[in-house]
Amino acid sequence: MTRLFPEARDYRTVTVPIAPATLARIEQRAGAALLPGQREQYQYFEMLDGDGKVIGHTQAMTQKGEFGAIEFVFGMDPQHRVTGMYIQRQRERDRSFREESFLAKFRGLSAEGADAFQDPAGKDGTIGTKAVTLGVRKALIEFDELVLKKAEAVKDSPGR
Repeated sequence: MTRLFPEARDYRTVTVPIAPATLARIEQRAGAALLPGQREQYQYFEMLDGDGKVIGHTQAMTQKGEFGAIEFVFGMDPQHRVTGMYIQRQRERDRSFREESFLAKFRGLSAEGADAFQDPAGKDGTIGTKAVTLGVRKALIEFDELVLKKAEAVKDSPGR
């Protein structure tokens, strides 16, 4: 995670339970089911500076490829936009989704645009590029539903 946030001095793991109604909304927005093991809880990491202030977030995600799991990690700035990504582990023959030119196309993407985000490889997309795209879309939608909307509800609640 410090690969994405070299200025970070620590991190905090945040785990959020996923209620059935929220799961249904996430899957509807993403256009696909979450994988087993991703359906009950969502986890992300708050990246902290030397004073303990949150300077961004990272998410480690897994999505099914043609030959097994594709694991990737991406970072988001304080405005919740993707700042960078790397492939952590994979068993695919296809390498196009590992290329920096492909991964760079996710920079700037936020939860706001995630629902409509399509494979940046377009008609040349592979199982790998589609898997990474779907995984990022799911993760951003989960972040929106489970973190951002919850924060908005707390901010808008009476007495705040």
